[in-house]
Amino acid sequence: MTTRGRATLRELGLEALIDLIETTAYGVCVTGDDHTWVYLNPAGAALMGRPFRELEGRDYLLHFPEHERDVLLRLEADQRAGDTEFYVSTVVRPDGSEREMTWSGTVVRAADGTELAPAIFHETTKVRRAQRAAATAARWHESGVDRCEVLQSLVREVTGGSRAIAAALLVEDRSGVLEVAAASGTDPGLADLVAASKALVSDLPGTDDLAGGRSVYLSDAADRWRRGERTAAWAPALSRDPWAGMVLIGFRSAGALAGCLLVVLPPGLIAPSEAEVAFWCSSADQAGVALGADLIRRQVSRRSVDAERSRIARDLHDSVSQALFSLHARAQVIRRALDGDDPDLAREAAQDLELLSRQATAELRELVAELRPGHGRDCPVDATLADLLTAVAADVTRLDGLPVDVSFSPARLPALPAPLVEHLPRLVREALHNVVKHADATRAELRVSADRHGVEVAVSDDGRGFDLAVSTGGFGQQTMRERARLCGGVLEVRSSPGAGTVVLLRTPLR
Repeated sequence: MTTRGRATLRELGLEALIDLIETTAYGVCVTGDDHTWVYLNPAGAALMGRPFRELEGRDYLLHFPEHERDVLLRLEADQRAGDTEFYVSTVVRPDGSEREMTWSGTVVRAADGTELAPAIFHETTKVRRAQRAAATAARWHESGVDRCEVLQSLVREVTGGSRAIAAALLVEDRSGVLEVAAASGTDPGLADLVAASKALVSDLPGTDDLAGGRSVYLSDAADRWRRGERTAAWAPALSRDPWAGMVLIGFRSAGALAGCLLVVLPPGLIAPSEAEVAFWCSSADQAGVALGADLIRRQVSRRSVDAERSRIARDLHDSVSQALFSLHARAQVIRRALDGDDPDLAREAAQDLELLSRQATAELRELVAELRPGHGRDCPVDATLADLLTAVAADVTRLDGLPVDVSFSPARLPALPAPLVEHLPRLVREALHNVVKHADATRAELRVSADRHGVEVAVSDDGRGFDLAVSTGGFGQQTMRERARLCGGVLEVRSSPGAGTVVLLRTPLR
Protein backbone atom coordinates (compact mmCIF):
# COMPACT_ATOMS: atom_id res chain seq x y z
CA MET A 1 0.00 0.00 0.00
CA THR A 2 1.25 3.49 -0.78
CA THR A 3 2.17 5.94 1.97
CA ARG A 4 -0.74 8.15 0.95
CA GLY A 5 -3.09 5.17 1.08
CA ARG A 6 -2.01 4.30 4.59
CA ALA A 7 -2.48 7.89 5.66
CA THR A 8 -5.97 8.00 4.19
CA LEU A 9 -7.00 4.84 6.06
CA ARG A 10 -5.69 6.32 9.30
CA GLU A 11 -7.70 9.49 8.63
CA LEU A 12 -10.83 7.39 8.13
CA GLY A 13 -10.25 5.83 11.51
CA LEU A 14 -10.34 2.26 12.73
CA GLU A 15 -14.07 2.37 13.48
CA ALA A 16 -14.89 3.26 9.87
CA LEU A 17 -12.83 0.31 8.61
CA ILE A 18 -14.50 -2.02 11.09
CA ASP A 19 -17.95 -0.86 9.97
CA LEU A 20 -16.96 -1.38 6.34
CA ILE A 21 -15.67 -4.91 6.93
CA GLU A 22 -18.57 -5.89 9.19
CA THR A 23 -21.28 -4.73 6.76
CA THR A 24 -19.86 -5.70 3.36
CA ALA A 25 -21.52 -8.54 1.47
CA TYR A 26 -18.10 -10.05 0.82
CA GLY A 27 -16.61 -12.48 3.30
CA VAL A 28 -13.53 -11.16 5.09
CA CYS A 29 -11.40 -13.32 7.35
CA VAL A 30 -8.04 -13.43 9.09
CA THR A 31 -6.36 -16.73 9.95
CA GLY A 32 -3.26 -17.38 12.02
CA ASP A 33 -0.09 -19.21 11.14
CA ASP A 34 -1.48 -22.31 12.89
CA HIS A 35 -4.50 -22.31 10.51
CA THR A 36 -6.96 -21.06 13.11
CA TRP A 37 -9.72 -18.51 12.71
CA VAL A 38 -8.57 -15.16 14.10
CA TYR A 39 -11.42 -13.11 12.62
CA LEU A 40 -14.46 -13.72 10.38
CA ASN A 41 -17.01 -11.07 9.41
CA PRO A 42 -20.79 -11.75 9.36
CA ALA A 43 -20.91 -12.37 5.59
CA GLY A 44 -18.12 -14.93 5.89
CA ALA A 45 -19.76 -16.61 8.88
CA ALA A 46 -23.01 -16.93 6.91
CA LEU A 47 -21.14 -18.78 4.16
CA MET A 48 -19.39 -21.08 6.65
CA GLY A 49 -22.71 -21.83 8.37
CA ARG A 50 -21.60 -20.86 11.91
CA PRO A 51 -21.12 -17.60 13.82
CA PHE A 52 -17.58 -16.46 14.51
CA ARG A 53 -17.92 -17.05 18.28
CA GLU A 54 -18.19 -20.79 17.53
CA LEU A 55 -15.28 -20.75 15.10
CA GLU A 56 -12.68 -18.60 16.84
CA GLY A 57 -9.49 -20.54 17.47
CA ARG A 58 -10.58 -23.58 15.41
CA ASP A 59 -8.76 -24.94 12.36
CA TYR A 60 -10.20 -23.31 9.26
CA LEU A 61 -9.04 -26.21 7.05
CA LEU A 62 -11.78 -28.38 8.57
CA HIS A 63 -14.33 -26.36 6.59
CA PHE A 64 -12.91 -27.56 3.28
CA PRO A 65 -12.87 -31.01 1.64
CA GLU A 66 -9.84 -33.08 2.60
CA HIS A 67 -8.50 -33.15 -0.95
CA GLU A 68 -8.41 -29.32 -1.05
CA ARG A 69 -6.52 -28.77 2.20
CA ASP A 70 -3.04 -29.42 0.83
CA VAL A 71 -3.79 -27.04 -2.03
CA LEU A 72 -4.83 -24.31 0.40
CA LEU A 73 -1.63 -24.73 2.38
CA ARG A 74 0.48 -24.51 -0.78
CA LEU A 75 -1.39 -21.38 -1.80
CA GLU A 76 -0.52 -19.82 1.55
CA ALA A 77 3.14 -20.28 0.63
CA ASP A 78 2.51 -18.68 -2.77
CA GLN A 79 0.81 -15.72 -1.09
CA ARG A 80 3.86 -15.17 1.08
CA ALA A 81 5.74 -14.76 -2.22
CA GLY A 82 3.23 -12.14 -3.42
CA ASP A 83 0.54 -14.18 -5.23
CA THR A 84 -2.73 -12.20 -5.35
CA GLU A 85 -4.71 -14.34 -7.81
CA PHE A 86 -8.33 -15.37 -7.19
CA TYR A 87 -9.01 -19.08 -6.61
CA VAL A 88 -12.05 -21.33 -6.40
CA SER A 89 -12.69 -23.55 -3.37
CA THR A 90 -15.52 -25.60 -1.87
CA VAL A 91 -16.86 -24.97 1.63
CA VAL A 92 -18.37 -27.89 3.55
CA ARG A 93 -20.98 -26.58 5.99
CA PRO A 94 -21.94 -28.23 9.30
CA ASP A 95 -25.05 -29.83 7.74
CA GLY A 96 -22.90 -31.48 5.04
CA SER A 97 -24.02 -29.16 2.25
CA GLU A 98 -21.39 -27.63 0.00
CA ARG A 99 -20.91 -24.07 -1.22
CA GLU A 100 -18.55 -22.77 -3.88
CA MET A 101 -16.58 -19.59 -3.35
CA THR A 102 -13.99 -17.43 -5.07
CA TRP A 103 -11.28 -15.98 -2.85
CA SER A 104 -7.97 -14.19 -2.74
CA GLY A 105 -5.60 -13.58 0.14
CA THR A 106 -2.20 -12.43 1.30
CA VAL A 107 0.14 -12.85 4.24
CA VAL A 108 1.13 -10.03 6.61
CA ARG A 109 2.94 -9.70 9.93
CA ALA A 110 1.36 -8.03 12.93
CA ALA A 111 3.22 -5.58 15.15
CA ASP A 112 4.17 -8.39 17.54
CA GLY A 113 5.66 -10.41 14.67
CA THR A 114 2.73 -12.85 14.41
CA GLU A 115 2.02 -14.00 10.86
CA LEU A 116 -1.57 -13.45 9.74
CA ALA A 117 -3.34 -14.40 6.52
CA PRO A 118 -6.21 -12.06 5.63
CA ALA A 119 -8.51 -13.05 2.76
CA ILE A 120 -11.60 -11.80 0.97
CA PHE A 121 -14.12 -14.13 -0.65
CA HIS A 122 -17.64 -14.39 -2.00
CA GLU A 123 -20.02 -17.23 -2.73
CA THR A 124 -20.46 -18.34 -6.35
CA THR A 125 -22.56 -21.48 -5.76
CA LYS A 126 -25.74 -20.28 -7.43
CA VAL A 127 -24.03 -18.80 -10.47
CA ARG A 128 -21.68 -21.77 -11.01
CA ARG A 129 -24.46 -24.33 -10.69
CA ALA A 130 -26.62 -22.39 -13.10
CA GLN A 131 -23.65 -22.09 -15.45
CA ARG A 132 -23.10 -25.85 -15.42
CA ALA A 133 -26.81 -26.46 -15.91
CA ALA A 134 -26.80 -24.05 -18.84
CA ALA A 135 -23.75 -25.76 -20.33
CA THR A 136 -25.48 -29.13 -20.02
CA ALA A 137 -28.65 -27.75 -21.59
CA ALA A 138 -26.64 -26.29 -24.45
CA ARG A 139 -25.56 -29.81 -25.43
CA TRP A 140 -28.99 -30.23 -27.02
CA HIS A 141 -27.47 -32.13 -29.96
CA GLU A 142 -26.52 -34.99 -27.62
CA SER A 143 -30.04 -35.84 -26.52
CA GLY A 144 -32.17 -34.93 -29.51
CA VAL A 145 -34.08 -32.33 -27.47
CA ASP A 146 -35.87 -29.68 -29.48
CA ARG A 147 -33.72 -26.60 -30.00
CA CYS A 148 -36.43 -24.21 -28.79
CA GLU A 149 -36.76 -26.15 -25.56
CA VAL A 150 -33.01 -25.91 -24.99
CA LEU A 151 -32.91 -22.17 -25.61
CA GLN A 152 -35.82 -21.73 -23.22
CA SER A 153 -33.94 -23.73 -20.61
CA LEU A 154 -30.85 -21.56 -21.06
CA VAL A 155 -32.84 -18.38 -20.55
CA ARG A 156 -34.59 -19.80 -17.48
CA GLU A 157 -31.15 -20.54 -16.00
CA VAL A 158 -30.23 -16.87 -16.51
CA THR A 159 -33.07 -15.75 -14.24
CA GLY A 160 -32.90 -18.73 -11.90
CA GLY A 161 -29.14 -18.55 -11.35
CA SER A 162 -28.70 -14.82 -10.81
CA ARG A 163 -30.43 -11.68 -9.63
CA ALA A 164 -31.97 -11.03 -13.05
CA ILE A 165 -35.76 -10.72 -12.99
CA ALA A 166 -36.25 -11.39 -16.71
CA ALA A 167 -34.29 -12.35 -19.80
CA ALA A 168 -34.96 -12.56 -23.52
CA LEU A 169 -32.91 -14.06 -26.32
CA LEU A 170 -33.32 -12.03 -29.52
CA VAL A 171 -32.09 -13.45 -32.82
CA GLU A 172 -32.13 -12.25 -36.40
CA ASP A 173 -34.40 -13.91 -38.92
CA ARG A 174 -33.34 -14.35 -42.55
CA SER A 175 -34.07 -10.70 -43.30
CA GLY A 176 -32.14 -9.41 -40.28
CA VAL A 177 -35.25 -8.52 -38.26
CA LEU A 178 -35.15 -9.48 -34.58
CA GLU A 179 -37.43 -12.13 -33.13
CA VAL A 180 -37.74 -13.67 -29.67
CA ALA A 181 -36.17 -17.13 -29.57
CA ALA A 182 -36.73 -17.64 -25.82
CA ALA A 183 -37.78 -15.58 -22.81
CA SER A 184 -38.17 -15.89 -19.05
CA GLY A 185 -39.92 -13.47 -16.69
CA THR A 186 -41.22 -11.35 -19.57
CA ASP A 187 -44.78 -10.51 -20.55
CA PRO A 188 -46.39 -13.24 -22.72
CA GLY A 189 -46.99 -10.71 -25.48
CA LEU A 190 -43.32 -9.77 -25.91
CA ALA A 191 -42.74 -12.01 -28.94
CA ASP A 192 -45.62 -10.45 -30.89
CA LEU A 193 -44.55 -6.91 -29.97
CA VAL A 194 -40.95 -7.51 -31.05
CA ALA A 195 -42.10 -9.09 -34.32
CA ALA A 196 -44.43 -6.15 -35.05
CA SER A 197 -41.69 -3.59 -34.37
CA LYS A 198 -39.43 -4.91 -37.19
CA ALA A 199 -36.48 -3.91 -35.01
CA LEU A 200 -32.90 -4.65 -36.04
CA VAL A 201 -29.89 -5.22 -33.81
CA SER A 202 -28.76 -1.68 -34.69
CA ASP A 203 -31.99 -0.34 -33.13
CA LEU A 204 -30.95 -1.58 -29.68
CA PRO A 205 -29.07 0.76 -27.33
CA GLY A 206 -25.34 0.07 -27.01
CA THR A 207 -24.98 -1.86 -30.27
CA ASP A 208 -21.59 -0.30 -31.01
CA ASP A 209 -20.18 -2.04 -27.96
CA LEU A 210 -22.07 -5.22 -28.78
CA ALA A 211 -20.48 -5.35 -32.21
CA GLY A 212 -17.08 -5.10 -30.56
CA GLY A 213 -17.74 -8.28 -28.60
CA ARG A 214 -18.35 -6.59 -25.24
CA SER A 215 -21.26 -6.86 -22.85
CA VAL A 216 -23.11 -3.60 -22.22
CA TYR A 217 -24.59 -2.55 -18.85
CA LEU A 218 -27.15 0.25 -19.05
CA SER A 219 -28.43 1.51 -15.71
CA ASP A 220 -31.04 3.61 -17.56
CA ALA A 221 -32.03 0.97 -20.10
CA ALA A 222 -35.77 1.30 -19.39
CA ASP A 223 -35.69 4.98 -20.31
CA ARG A 224 -33.63 4.31 -23.43
CA TRP A 225 -36.03 1.60 -24.56
CA ARG A 226 -39.04 3.87 -24.15
CA ARG A 227 -37.33 6.55 -26.24
CA GLY A 228 -36.39 4.15 -29.03
CA GLU A 229 -38.34 4.47 -32.26
CA ARG A 230 -38.79 0.70 -32.67
CA THR A 231 -38.31 -0.49 -29.08
CA ALA A 232 -40.76 1.81 -27.27
CA ALA A 233 -43.77 -0.40 -27.98
CA TRP A 234 -42.31 -3.49 -26.40
CA ALA A 235 -40.33 -1.92 -23.53
CA PRO A 236 -43.10 -2.53 -20.93
CA ALA A 237 -43.27 -6.22 -21.89
CA LEU A 238 -39.59 -6.92 -21.15
CA SER A 239 -40.47 -7.75 -17.55
CA ARG A 240 -43.59 -8.52 -15.55
CA ASP A 241 -41.99 -6.61 -12.65
CA PRO A 242 -40.68 -3.03 -12.50
CA TRP A 243 -37.20 -2.69 -13.93
CA ALA A 244 -34.61 -0.05 -14.78
CA GLY A 245 -31.25 -1.51 -15.75
CA MET A 246 -30.21 -4.13 -18.27
CA VAL A 247 -27.19 -6.02 -19.50
CA LEU A 248 -26.96 -6.72 -23.25
CA ILE A 249 -24.68 -9.51 -24.47
CA GLY A 250 -24.29 -10.09 -28.20
CA PHE A 251 -23.43 -13.33 -29.93
CA ARG A 252 -22.02 -13.83 -33.40
CA SER A 253 -22.66 -16.17 -36.29
CA ALA A 254 -20.58 -16.40 -39.46
CA GLY A 255 -18.44 -13.53 -38.16
CA ALA A 256 -21.29 -11.05 -37.72
CA LEU A 257 -23.49 -9.97 -34.81
CA ALA A 258 -26.59 -12.16 -35.09
CA GLY A 259 -28.54 -11.32 -31.95
CA CYS A 260 -28.23 -10.67 -28.26
CA LEU A 261 -29.27 -11.77 -24.79
CA LEU A 262 -31.16 -9.13 -22.82
CA VAL A 263 -30.83 -9.52 -19.04
CA VAL A 264 -33.31 -7.34 -17.14
CA LEU A 265 -32.30 -6.17 -13.64
CA PRO A 266 -34.44 -5.06 -10.70
CA PRO A 267 -34.53 -1.34 -9.79
CA GLY A 268 -32.52 -1.79 -6.58
CA LEU A 269 -29.57 -3.50 -8.23
CA ILE A 270 -26.86 -0.91 -8.82
CA ALA A 271 -24.65 -3.15 -10.95
CA PRO A 272 -24.26 -6.88 -11.64
CA SER A 273 -21.38 -8.83 -10.16
CA GLU A 274 -18.43 -10.04 -12.19
CA ALA A 275 -19.55 -13.65 -11.69
CA GLU A 276 -23.06 -12.86 -12.94
CA VAL A 277 -21.77 -11.15 -16.08
CA ALA A 278 -19.42 -14.07 -16.77
CA PHE A 279 -22.34 -16.48 -16.35
CA TRP A 280 -24.57 -14.48 -18.68
CA CYS A 281 -21.83 -14.22 -21.30
CA SER A 282 -21.33 -17.98 -21.13
CA SER A 283 -25.08 -18.52 -21.54
CA ALA A 284 -25.14 -16.23 -24.57
CA ASP A 285 -22.21 -18.10 -26.12
CA GLN A 286 -23.95 -21.43 -25.54
CA ALA A 287 -27.17 -20.10 -27.04
CA GLY A 288 -25.18 -18.98 -30.07
CA VAL A 289 -23.72 -22.46 -30.42
CA ALA A 290 -27.16 -24.04 -30.19
CA LEU A 291 -28.63 -21.57 -32.68
CA GLY A 292 -25.82 -22.01 -35.17
CA ALA A 293 -25.27 -25.75 -34.86
CA ASP A 294 -28.28 -26.76 -36.94
CA LEU A 295 -27.45 -24.28 -39.68
CA ILE A 296 -23.78 -25.27 -39.72
CA ARG A 297 -24.63 -28.94 -39.79
CA ARG A 298 -27.09 -28.47 -42.65
CA GLN A 299 -24.64 -26.37 -44.64
CA VAL A 300 -21.72 -28.73 -44.09
CA SER A 301 -23.88 -31.77 -44.70
CA ARG A 302 -25.35 -30.28 -47.86
CA ARG A 303 -21.95 -29.32 -49.23
CA SER A 304 -20.51 -32.69 -48.28
CA VAL A 305 -23.37 -34.62 -49.83
CA ASP A 306 -23.34 -32.55 -53.01
CA ALA A 307 -19.58 -32.90 -53.36
CA GLU A 308 -19.74 -36.64 -52.68
CA ARG A 309 -22.55 -37.10 -55.20
CA SER A 310 -20.57 -35.23 -57.82
CA ARG A 311 -17.48 -37.31 -57.13
CA ILE A 312 -19.40 -40.57 -57.26
CA ALA A 313 -21.10 -39.58 -60.53
CA ARG A 314 -17.76 -38.55 -62.02
CA ASP A 315 -16.05 -41.77 -60.92
CA LEU A 316 -18.90 -43.91 -62.17
CA HIS A 317 -18.90 -42.12 -65.52
CA ASP A 318 -15.13 -42.16 -65.98
CA SER A 319 -14.52 -45.75 -64.92
CA VAL A 320 -17.39 -48.13 -64.25
CA SER A 321 -19.87 -46.79 -66.82
CA GLN A 322 -17.22 -46.85 -69.54
CA ALA A 323 -16.31 -50.41 -68.60
CA LEU A 324 -19.97 -51.43 -68.75
CA PHE A 325 -20.32 -49.82 -72.18
CA SER A 326 -17.30 -51.79 -73.40
CA LEU A 327 -18.75 -54.97 -71.95
CA HIS A 328 -21.97 -54.35 -73.81
CA ALA A 329 -20.08 -53.73 -77.04
CA ARG A 330 -18.11 -56.97 -76.68
CA ALA A 331 -21.30 -58.90 -75.95
CA GLN A 332 -22.75 -57.58 -79.22
CA VAL A 333 -19.60 -58.73 -81.07
CA ILE A 334 -19.97 -62.21 -79.58
CA ARG A 335 -23.62 -62.35 -80.64
CA ARG A 336 -22.79 -61.29 -84.22
CA ALA A 337 -19.89 -63.77 -84.36
CA LEU A 338 -22.14 -66.59 -83.24
CA ASP A 339 -24.81 -65.58 -85.74
CA GLY A 340 -22.14 -65.48 -88.48
CA ASP A 341 -20.59 -68.78 -87.43
CA ASP A 342 -17.21 -67.09 -86.73
CA PRO A 343 -15.78 -68.95 -83.67
CA ASP A 344 -12.42 -67.16 -83.80
CA LEU A 345 -14.06 -63.74 -83.56
CA ALA A 346 -16.35 -64.99 -80.77
CA ARG A 347 -13.38 -66.42 -78.87
CA GLU A 348 -11.43 -63.16 -79.18
CA ALA A 349 -14.42 -61.08 -78.06
CA ALA A 350 -15.03 -63.42 -75.11
CA GLN A 351 -11.44 -62.97 -73.96
CA ASP A 352 -11.89 -59.21 -74.14
CA LEU A 353 -15.15 -59.56 -72.22
CA GLU A 354 -13.44 -61.52 -69.45
CA LEU A 355 -10.63 -58.95 -69.17
CA LEU A 356 -13.04 -56.00 -69.13
CA SER A 357 -15.24 -57.62 -66.47
CA ARG A 358 -12.22 -58.13 -64.19
CA GLN A 359 -11.21 -54.49 -64.67
CA ALA A 360 -14.75 -53.25 -63.97
CA THR A 361 -14.96 -55.40 -60.84
CA ALA A 362 -11.63 -54.06 -59.57
CA GLU A 363 -12.64 -50.43 -60.22
CA LEU A 364 -16.02 -50.92 -58.56
CA ARG A 365 -14.37 -52.55 -55.53
CA GLU A 366 -11.95 -49.63 -55.24
CA LEU A 367 -14.78 -47.10 -55.46
CA VAL A 368 -16.79 -48.90 -52.79
CA ALA A 369 -13.72 -49.10 -50.57
CA GLU A 370 -13.21 -45.33 -50.81
CA LEU A 371 -16.84 -44.74 -49.87
CA ARG A 372 -16.58 -46.89 -46.76
CA PRO A 373 -15.80 -44.58 -43.79
CA GLY A 374 -12.46 -45.24 -42.16
CA HIS A 375 -10.91 -47.02 -45.14
CA GLY A 376 -7.80 -45.35 -46.46
CA ARG A 377 -6.01 -46.17 -49.65
CA ASP A 378 -3.56 -48.34 -47.71
CA CYS A 379 -6.33 -50.42 -46.05
CA PRO A 380 -7.82 -53.41 -47.86
CA VAL A 381 -11.59 -53.72 -48.13
CA ASP A 382 -11.61 -56.62 -45.69
CA ALA A 383 -9.54 -54.77 -43.05
CA THR A 384 -10.57 -55.40 -39.44
CA LEU A 385 -11.53 -52.66 -37.00
CA ALA A 386 -8.16 -53.08 -35.29
CA ASP A 387 -6.43 -52.59 -38.66
CA LEU A 388 -8.41 -49.44 -39.34
CA LEU A 389 -7.84 -47.91 -35.90
CA THR A 390 -4.13 -48.73 -36.03
CA ALA A 391 -3.94 -47.06 -39.45
CA VAL A 392 -5.73 -43.95 -38.10
CA ALA A 393 -3.25 -43.67 -35.22
CA ALA A 394 -0.31 -44.18 -37.56
CA ASP A 395 -1.63 -41.46 -39.90
CA VAL A 396 -1.89 -38.96 -37.02
CA THR A 397 1.64 -39.80 -35.88
CA ARG A 398 3.07 -39.57 -39.40
CA LEU A 399 1.21 -36.46 -40.52
CA ASP A 400 0.86 -34.50 -37.26
CA GLY A 401 3.83 -35.74 -35.25
CA LEU A 402 1.72 -36.85 -32.25
CA PRO A 403 2.85 -40.20 -30.78
CA VAL A 404 -0.22 -42.41 -30.26
CA ASP A 405 0.03 -45.56 -28.14
CA VAL A 406 -2.55 -48.15 -29.32
CA SER A 407 -3.72 -51.21 -27.41
CA PHE A 408 -6.56 -53.71 -27.78
CA SER A 409 -8.10 -55.99 -25.16
CA PRO A 410 -8.30 -58.76 -26.10
CA ALA A 411 -5.36 -58.46 -28.47
CA ARG A 412 -7.53 -59.88 -31.24
CA LEU A 413 -10.88 -58.12 -31.19
CA PRO A 414 -13.99 -60.19 -31.91
CA ALA A 415 -16.16 -59.53 -34.95
CA LEU A 416 -18.12 -56.36 -34.27
CA PRO A 417 -21.32 -54.89 -35.76
CA ALA A 418 -21.02 -52.97 -39.02
CA PRO A 419 -21.97 -49.54 -37.52
CA LEU A 420 -19.00 -49.78 -35.16
CA VAL A 421 -16.60 -50.72 -37.93
CA GLU A 422 -18.01 -47.87 -40.03
CA HIS A 423 -18.07 -45.04 -37.48
CA LEU A 424 -15.38 -45.78 -34.88
CA PRO A 425 -12.38 -45.00 -37.13
CA ARG A 426 -13.76 -41.56 -37.99
CA LEU A 427 -14.74 -40.88 -34.38
CA VAL A 428 -11.22 -41.78 -33.21
CA ARG A 429 -9.67 -39.73 -36.00
CA GLU A 430 -11.70 -36.68 -34.94
CA ALA A 431 -10.74 -37.18 -31.27
CA LEU A 432 -7.04 -37.40 -32.15
CA HIS A 433 -7.27 -34.38 -34.43
CA ASN A 434 -8.81 -32.44 -31.52
CA VAL A 435 -5.79 -33.43 -29.43
CA VAL A 436 -3.47 -32.14 -32.16
CA LYS A 437 -5.41 -28.89 -32.63
CA HIS A 438 -6.29 -27.95 -29.07
CA ALA A 439 -4.56 -29.98 -26.36
CA ASP A 440 -0.88 -29.00 -26.75
CA ALA A 441 -0.15 -32.61 -25.80
CA THR A 442 3.09 -34.56 -26.10
CA ARG A 443 1.40 -37.93 -26.62
CA ALA A 444 -1.98 -39.67 -26.77
CA GLU A 445 -3.34 -43.13 -26.04
CA LEU A 446 -5.99 -45.19 -27.81
CA ARG A 447 -7.45 -48.04 -25.77
CA VAL A 448 -10.07 -50.42 -27.18
CA SER A 449 -11.64 -53.21 -25.12
CA ALA A 450 -14.46 -55.55 -26.08
CA ASP A 451 -16.34 -58.43 -24.48
CA ARG A 452 -19.71 -60.06 -24.97
CA HIS A 453 -21.43 -57.15 -23.25
CA GLY A 454 -20.03 -54.20 -25.14
CA VAL A 455 -17.17 -52.14 -26.50
CA GLU A 456 -15.25 -49.32 -24.81
CA VAL A 457 -13.01 -46.96 -26.73
CA ALA A 458 -10.92 -44.32 -24.91
CA VAL A 459 -8.76 -41.60 -26.45
CA SER A 460 -6.71 -39.78 -23.80
CA ASP A 461 -3.95 -37.20 -23.86
CA ASP A 462 -1.53 -35.47 -21.50
CA GLY A 463 -2.49 -31.99 -22.73
CA ARG A 464 -3.75 -28.87 -21.02
CA GLY A 465 -7.42 -29.92 -20.71
CA PHE A 466 -10.34 -27.51 -20.29
CA ASP A 467 -13.22 -26.60 -17.96
CA LEU A 468 -16.28 -28.71 -18.82
CA ALA A 469 -18.51 -26.30 -16.91
CA VAL A 470 -17.68 -23.55 -19.38
CA SER A 471 -16.88 -25.21 -22.67
CA THR A 472 -19.44 -27.28 -24.56
CA GLY A 473 -17.15 -28.33 -27.25
CA GLY A 474 -17.11 -27.49 -30.95
CA PHE A 475 -18.61 -28.98 -34.08
CA GLY A 476 -16.09 -31.86 -34.07
CA GLN A 477 -17.34 -32.98 -30.67
CA GLN A 478 -20.90 -32.78 -31.93
CA THR A 479 -20.12 -35.11 -34.82
CA MET A 480 -18.38 -37.53 -32.45
CA ARG A 481 -21.50 -37.67 -30.30
CA GLU A 482 -23.65 -38.22 -33.39
CA ARG A 483 -21.44 -41.12 -34.45
CA ALA A 484 -21.63 -42.54 -30.94
CA ARG A 485 -25.43 -42.52 -31.17
CA LEU A 486 -25.30 -44.19 -34.58
CA CYS A 487 -23.26 -46.95 -32.92
CA GLY A 488 -25.91 -47.24 -30.21
CA GLY A 489 -23.54 -45.87 -27.58
CA VAL A 490 -22.83 -42.82 -25.46
CA LEU A 491 -19.85 -40.49 -25.64
CA GLU A 492 -18.41 -39.01 -22.47
CA VAL A 493 -15.75 -36.29 -22.28
CA ARG A 494 -13.67 -35.95 -19.11
CA SER A 495 -11.34 -33.01 -18.65
CA SER A 496 -10.11 -30.35 -16.28
CA PRO A 497 -7.55 -27.58 -16.71
CA GLY A 498 -4.04 -28.99 -16.59
CA ALA A 499 -5.16 -32.61 -16.34
CA GLY A 500 -5.58 -33.65 -19.97
CA THR A 501 -8.72 -34.96 -21.67
CA VAL A 502 -10.34 -38.36 -22.10
CA VAL A 503 -12.92 -39.06 -24.80
CA LEU A 504 -14.74 -42.25 -23.83
CA LEU A 505 -17.23 -44.21 -25.94
CA ARG A 506 -19.24 -47.06 -24.44
CA THR A 507 -21.64 -49.04 -26.58
CA PRO A 508 -23.45 -52.27 -25.77
CA LEU A 509 -23.40 -55.29 -28.07
CA ARG A 510 -26.96 -56.41 -28.69
